[in-house]
Amino acid sequence: MTTKLAGVLGGTGPAATAYFLKRLVDFTDAERDQDHVRAIVHNDTATPDRTDFILGKSDVSPLPYLVEDARLLQRCGCDFLVMPCNTAHCLFAEVQAAVDIPLIHMIEETMAHCRARGFDRVGVLATEGTVATNMFGQAGRPHGVDVRYPGPEGQAEVDRIIYDAVKAGRPVAPEELGPLSALMMEEGCDALILGCTELSAAFGENRRASGVPVVDPLDVLVVRTIEAAGAPVKPRVF
Repeated sequence: MTTKLAGVLGGTGPAATAYFLKRLVDFTDAERDQDHVRAIVHNDTATPDRTDFILGKSDVSPLPYLVEDARLLQRCGCDFLVMPCNTAHCLFAEVQAAVDIPLIHMIEETMAHCRARGFDRVGVLATEGTVATNMFGQAGRPHGVDVRYPGPEGQAEVDRIIYDAVKAGRPVAPEELGPLSALMMEEGCDALILGCTELSAAFGENRRASGVPVVDPLDVLVVRTIEAAGAPVKPRVF
């Protein structure tokens, strides 16, 4: 079997891209090398910080980098694209418009997944940039899924884990997710979303935290990537 060729807009950040590729292998129902998804990964670590741009801390837009990378992957023969970075999805429409092949929307797919699982209110842990754009809230509205974010103290802890730990190459204990999940439970949330792929790299193996299910958008994207490539997904991956 020869799968369709996936193009991965990577490097935002590198640890999350590496984790995405690991999950792509883990979730494909393969018995030999040739059963796995064919992919070209552009690990463009030069892409400017998305959150700094969104919050006005930097006037250097990541968009030209993402567009150039997407067009490069299209020229390489990719059939579709994926972008394992939640915050970068604020530029999804512009990147999609720059190419002639489909770009899978990780956040929209995640909220459809939440609705399918019967979640009514979800707590989202994400970068300040993702929170400021409320991409998860907008994507959840058509599905009737309410979205809540942590308060200032909780957000500061999320930022610490993303920037001072994962992006800096420092270890994160799985138990650190528990207090953040508990904060979201106080808001009446019935699920927790790891809305930053650095959090996926840190906590993606967790299926529950403080008594609520954990939804990883990166895992959702991995499954959609395998499906789009035409390969089989292992049963019960979620």
